[in-house]
Amino acid sequence: MTQKHRRTALGTIGSGNVFANLGLPDDETRLLKAKLVSKVDDVIVERGLSDGAAGVIMGLSRKKVSELRNGRTDDYSVERLYEFLNSLGVTRL
Repeated sequence: MTQKHRRTALGTIGSGNVFANLGLPDDETRLLKAKLVSKVDDVIVERGLSDGAAGVIMGLSRKKVSELRNGRTDDYSVERLYEFLNSLGVTRL
């Protein structure tokens, strides 16, 4: 059991970071990226944008937007994900 888990009378409680619970490297960065992509997805849905329309705004192909919305973040830095949010009109989280 890692330091990020806690034992209780009801069982083991995770850290709140599924990536840390799984023992993956760079767990904090992975969690931040997941949160940012979730926000990107929320904005796309709220604005009723297709992946193609969102891609035009973000400077990505429809395919790349779809991949991003499906959690494929390896090609993007945290900074780049913030840029996508800015391009979608999100200035604060």
